[in-house]
Amino acid sequence: MDGYELGTASYLMTLIWVAVFWQMYALGAMGLIFEVSALFSNSISVVGLPIVPVAAVFCFRDRMSGVKGVSMALAVWGFVSYMYQCYLDDRNSKVVTKSVDETSPRMSS
Repeated sequence: MDGYELGTASYLMTLIWVAVFWQMYALGAMGLIFEVSALFSNSISVVGLPIVPVAAVFCFRDRMSGVKGVSMALAVWGFVSYMYQCYLDDRNSKVVTKSVDETSPRMSS
């Protein structure tokens, strides 16, 4: 704690807020798992990955390195791929449902 560049108070505030936000994240992720699905919870977590390095650059005056840039790009690419796959699955299920409705015999009353 004494070797922390920004001082002891900054070190303690970092530890406290990391613990608070980690608990909020865990509670939110569990809620998404129980209410929606584990895959959706994971995709929402991936969306948050690019936010952390950007916040560190602005809040803590951290340096933006190439590794951070690549990890942010991969996180965004993964989320966009997931959303596009959800779009394709939804579109295909509508086509299949429509074709099943057209081929099934109608019940007359």
